[in-house]
Order: sequence, then C-alpha cells, then structure tokens
Amino acid sequence: MTKYIKNMNNPKISIIVPVYNVEKYLPQCMDSLLNQTLEDMEIILVDDESPDNCPAMCDEYARQDHRVKVVHKKNGGLGFARNSGLEVAVGEYIAFVDSDDYIELNTYQKSYSVAIDTNADVIYFSYQRFNDKGDIGEGEITIKKETNYQSKENIRGLMLDMVSSRPKAKFDRGFQCSSCFGLYRHDVIKRHGLRFKSERELIYEDMLFNLDYLLHATSIVLIPDVFYNYRVNPSSLCQTLRADRVEKEMYFYHYLKEWLATNEFGHEGYLRATRNFIGVCRASIRKYIQSQVPKHEKKKWLKIIQDNEIWNEIATSYPYRKLPLKYALHFYLLHKGFSRLLYYYSKL
Repeated sequence: MTKYIKNMNNPKISIIVPVYNVEKYLPQCMDSLLNQTLEDMEIILVDDESPDNCPAMCDEYARQDHRVKVVHKKNGGLGFARNSGLEVAVGEYIAFVDSDDYIELNTYQKSYSVAIDTNADVIYFSYQRFNDKGDIGEGEITIKKETNYQSKENIRGLMLDMVSSRPKAKFDRGFQCSSCFGLYRHDVIKRHGLRFKSERELIYEDMLFNLDYLLHATSIVLIPDVFYNYRVNPSSLCQTLRADRVEKEMYFYHYLKEWLATNEFGHEGYLRATRNFIGVCRASIRKYIQSQVPKHEKKKWLKIIQDNEIWNEIATSYPYRKLPLKYALHFYLLHKGFSRLLYYYSKL
C-alpha cells in the first residue's frame, strides 16, 4: 500500500528514507530533513514493515507536513526499500538518507545550488561518524576540495577509486561511495532504469548503484562540506557480526570482477576488485576474531576460511607484496595457512 499526499508536481529534491526498527532515532533524522533551509522538496518515508512504532510515526509525519509521502511495503531490505521510494519520487534530484542518521540543515540548499551552477549529474559531499555517546570522528575518506569530473577518463578513474586503491596505496579505498553522500539527477536514474540490488544477495549494494549510475554520468562534482552524520549503530546491518560474512564477500568479489570486465576496465579493474576483496575480508576476519564468540569456534571458523582455494589463486595473480606491510603480512598468513599466527595477529 502506498499512502501519501501529493503536494507538488516537481520539487527540486526527493529524499528517500528507508525506515526499519529505528523508533529511537527517527525523530532526529526527520528534524534534520523537515528543517532544511531548502524547502522545495519531498520526503519519502519507506516503511519496510517495521516491527516497532515506526509505521505510525511515519503516518503522523505525513499528516503534519504536506511534503512527506509514506510508502508501506512488505519487508525486503534496504535496497528494495530505496527502490520503492524511487517508484514514487518526482523530484529533479534524488537523495538518500538512512533513518538512524541525520544531515546538516543546509545540506540540500548547498548541494542543489552547486548542481545547478555546474550542471552536475551527481554531487558528492563528505560525512562524519558519531555514536550514541556523542563521540564524533572523521569519515573513512574526506573530500579535500571542490573537484569537477567531466571527461570519461576521469569519471572512470573515480569509479575505480570507489572500488579500491592501487596495490601500493596506504588506504584500501580512494573514495567512499555510499549513496547517502550524494545528490543524483533523477533523469539519469529514470532514463537508464537504475535500481538498487538487494543487500541480502550482494552485500555492497551502494557501491553497485554508484558504479551503475556513473556509467551514464557526464559531470560529477565533489564538495568538501561535511553534511552527512553517519551513526555507528551496533544493531545496523553493516555492524552486525555474521559468520557467513566472508562467504558473502567472496560472492560479491566474483560479481564485481565480472561487472568491471564487462564494462571494459581491464586488468586495472581486476586489481581494484581484488584489493577491495582482500581489504573487506581482512576487516571481517579481524572483527570476528575480536568478537565474543568462543575461542574454539573462532579457530574452527578461521581454518575453514583459510582452506578456501581463492587465497592461493589471488596470491599467484595479485601483487600482494606491494601492499602496505601490515596488510601484506595479514594476507601472507592467510594464504599460507598459518592459522595460529593469523589468529593472534588479527587480535592485535
């Protein structure tokens, strides 16, 4: 069922907000959206069959403010919730906000103004992390200065940086690519039928949406403003500990390699996809080993991971020795099967 009040034909921005089990956080998110200095917008709340009081809260927001639309749908996950929002969006540009986060009050006035001034297909801005204790830290990647990408070569270079870095680079990724850190021209999405994959099938659906979008973009602008406030929420999908995480990352790795090859990124595409895979698996292994899971279960799990032939395949085709020393050592222990050493190295 879709429930909304149609209030305008062509708002400047449609903001799509998937809502699931965030009763505690939704008011802060909505305060930051309803009080934006840019008023010409619509806010699409997609209730993904939330089990708490969120469905009623969404309906109340729609009753109080004519700019709010509410979509109630069967639970399907974050990616499909965003797709449901895209089905009813009518704005000139599209934005995505997760309902446990919030944004600065001038976010869309500034980003929309830059988009119009530069005729950009997408604007990317910076973000910062915070938690319920009030601790704040910089995002993984920050934008240093306003930059405009217009040539096909430069745009494809940015796409590769979204996937990962070159082997020798200090950081695993050159550019953070969450869809929440961008403002997208709606016409590009409509003309090419762009949609999110399900994160239940492909865990990095944000990356894939951005890569699909940038294939068709002709002007991209990065601005250094820190607009998005990302909550480090222990109960969120990306923070949840899962024993099958590495298995899902393997599946995504094969998908990403094929996508990059199909779109003619060549050997460089393979190098970037492989570094991405090495990096996310290292993080998942460290997270699992440092968890409260019993020690014998951790060691059993690690042995199963190390026995996969994929590590030897990568060792023969990827120059892992060029990685920063601590990363190269981790991969060496992984593919050589030194599980005891890898266990204690991952606990550091």
